[in-house]
Amino acid sequence: MPSELANKAIELLSPTIGDFLARAKVRAACNMSGADIDTLTRAQLGPFADQFELVCKTSLGADTAKRLKEALQRG
Repeated sequence: MPSELANKAIELLSPTIGDFLARAKVRAACNMSGADIDTLTRAQLGPFADQFELVCKTSLGADTAKRLKEALQRG
């Protein structure tokens, strides 16, 4: 089961790309940042948020990816 922070990221993406793809992108960002989707914590937010923005850019564009990253960092 994804951590609270991972769930927040999934919730941010789901309305736009659906739950399945949102989970896949969050899992990819976790893997790229060396984190685990089930145990992702605030201490890992910096590297995860950078990778989250990167994986979102490909399908959502740079501006949207940046807004999602900022929303995630705000909590």
